[in-house]
Amino acid sequence: VVADADEAHADLSGRGIDVSPVDDQPWGRFVYFADPDGNRWALQQITTR
Repeated sequence: VVADADEAHADLSGRGIDVSPVDDQPWGRFVYFADPDGNRWALQQITTR
């Protein structure tokens, strides 16, 4: 869980990591990426309803 999905996206992109666009959902905001071993990861910003 991250405080700000846009900030996490910018940080990962700035490090040269291939990252998905921020995915806005009613229950949170998500950023997806894969590590060098091919494991997929999701970072979530919890939003209030």
